[in-house]
Amino acid sequence: MPHLLILAQPLPPRSLENLGDFTEERPLSTPYGEAGPFALRQPVSGDGVWVLPYFGGPARTDPRATLWAAKELGVQRILAWDSVIGLDHDLDRGQIIIPRDYIGWTKHQPSTFFEETGAGYISQVPPFCPDISAVIARQLPEAKGVVYLGGEGPRRETAAEARMFRQWGADVRGLNLVPETYLAKELELCFGAVGVVIAHGADRSPSTAGGEIRDADRIILAALPAISSDLELTQSCDCDHLQTGPRQRGVLSQDWHEWR
Repeated sequence: MPHLLILAQPLPPRSLENLGDFTEERPLSTPYGEAGPFALRQPVSGDGVWVLPYFGGPARTDPRATLWAAKELGVQRILAWDSVIGLDHDLDRGQIIIPRDYIGWTKHQPSTFFEETGAGYISQVPPFCPDISAVIARQLPEAKGVVYLGGEGPRRETAAEARMFRQWGADVRGLNLVPETYLAKELELCFGAVGVVIAHGADRSPSTAGGEIRDADRIILAALPAISSDLELTQSCDCDHLQTGPRQRGVLSQDWHEWR
């Protein structure tokens, strides 16, 4: 079963050659608009990896289209690679992070697939797939677990907001994992993430660039094939998806199959 790499970190295309040969590019139509094109990289053996460049912003693809298309491609596990702002004063440029929990601070992004049917309260425990997070942690032991605040761009936070977010318990701020992680739950997909701190929060002095981000990117790129192979060996998942009543549990699955 292929995986999906949501790539919110700008990288040259050739940097992903260690994931396998490029074999296919495919856009997809969904009830929420066009998504993609998705690029398939196929290693010599094992599952392929669909790659999707994905950058948060007011004009980005509807996140529901992205997740719906992933299900259409037969993907079960999604790994997102994000660029984040370090709100925690102990986080510096180039620090690799693994989101363990999140705070949703989006105002205009779609919040659910269940707009018409309703689905009660959907549990967010665990917030990110623990199996994907465990695989990342094994391959990137230097990565730090963080609480991720999902916001919207292109505006950066103010210094007062950075202090407020930190008081809430947020360690980093980013644009590409919320609402994606909880929309994935509604489609019963596993969603995990890794990130790189690219700047300090607005209440700190800007840091001087010294190649730290490039170094972190190289470390993650080198680990991606092993992460993908580990995910293939993880046959079961501890995610408890779609914790709603029996009636709501089948609503979206039925809608998806009818649309197909």
